[in-house]
Amino acid sequence: MDLLEAILLGIIQGLTEFLPVSSSGHIELGKALLGSVPEEGMLMTVILHFATALSTIVIFRKEILEIFKGLFQFKNNEQLRFSVLIVLSMIPAAFVGILFEDEIDTFFSENIFLVGMMLIGTGGLLFLANRAKATEGKVTPLRAIIIGIAQAIAILPGISRSGATIGTAVLLGVDRTRAARFSFLMVVPLIFGAMLVKTKDYLEVQSVEAKSHPFKKSEEILKALRSDYEFVSNKGVKSALVRKETHWTELKNEGVLCSCQVASLEERYGKDLRSAGLSEDQVAIMTTHHLSKVRPLGSTNKASIIAGFFAAFFTGLLACTWMIKIVKRSKLSYFSFYCFAVGLAAIIWSIV
Repeated sequence: MDLLEAILLGIIQGLTEFLPVSSSGHIELGKALLGSVPEEGMLMTVILHFATALSTIVIFRKEILEIFKGLFQFKNNEQLRFSVLIVLSMIPAAFVGILFEDEIDTFFSENIFLVGMMLIGTGGLLFLANRAKATEGKVTPLRAIIIGIAQAIAILPGISRSGATIGTAVLLGVDRTRAARFSFLMVVPLIFGAMLVKTKDYLEVQSVEAKSHPFKKSEEILKALRSDYEFVSNKGVKSALVRKETHWTELKNEGVLCSCQVASLEERYGKDLRSAGLSEDQVAIMTTHHLSKVRPLGSTNKASIIAGFFAAFFTGLLACTWMIKIVKRSKLSYFSFYCFAVGLAAIIWSIV
């Protein structure tokens, strides 16, 4: 991923995290267009989400400070009640994220057709919310849970988190300004939670990479091993090595590479070696030897990471401020038409 691609992804993340057009959907569209590699995509996902979370904290620094001050008074005050509402809103998304982590990961694999369908759904919700009458309603515990369910559904790429939560809150009768404020504050803890999960997955992949050898071609690996182990000259072993390297590349190109997939790949590799006639001892040598973990190595460009972070942070500041004004003025219909157009274009592109 070069500098320009990182800046572009940062701008997309910063804008779409707050504007109701689905950041995850646009990131997937961006990855499909740019063809960014998975490890960099995984790390960039963590960095970009941290940048937008930080921009939220900057915008709402006074409100967040007041919340913490109120909590440390250890009284049943407004800050405590607001914090309880935030916790209630987090439960559905946390429940879905913890129990269905692997299933959710499969959705984030450049599934452009799904992104298009979900964007159209987001457009429909925004259109309805824009037509809702303005009220002075507050966020109640029941409303917080319903808004949280909307946020859980927004885990799907193409469903805008801010669009789903603000739209749902407005349709429930919550004041538009309160709806926007609650929507942006409720996501900060979840963003940091998701960052921890993504960081864990990234470190798992890096730990596998750390055990890899800088040889990239199977022929070179076989040559290095042949001096110690005669059985590696077996044509079946060579085929197993090539298949493993190919499967790993395919997993990378799908945009997902979690611990369960690494384990599955290792299991298939062991079966291939046994099919080639190797004994259990020989299979053990091939699967534990530091040269056996075949994969193309990749490096993460630090300049690109820094550029992506600042691009996401500054565009996040602008988008968050702008979005609050848009919600107040009831201009969500513009974004609904945008979601309809991009969603339809994505569907057509995925079919063609």
